[in-house]
Amino acid sequence: MSQIEHDDVATLDVSARYVEALGGRLDLVADFGDHTRRMPASGDQGGAAA
Repeated sequence: MSQIEHDDVATLDVSARYVEALGGRLDLVADFGDHTRRMPASGDQGGAAA
């Protein structure tokens, strides 16, 4: 918890679990200029496009 509070988190998995514990969902968004790709980093791993 202390590492998260001090922005010292090294893995996406730890961040995703923290957000889930707070009731949220973490998404990873890749921006290619003309389109974006949204990938869930937690919860449903179905893979949605934006």
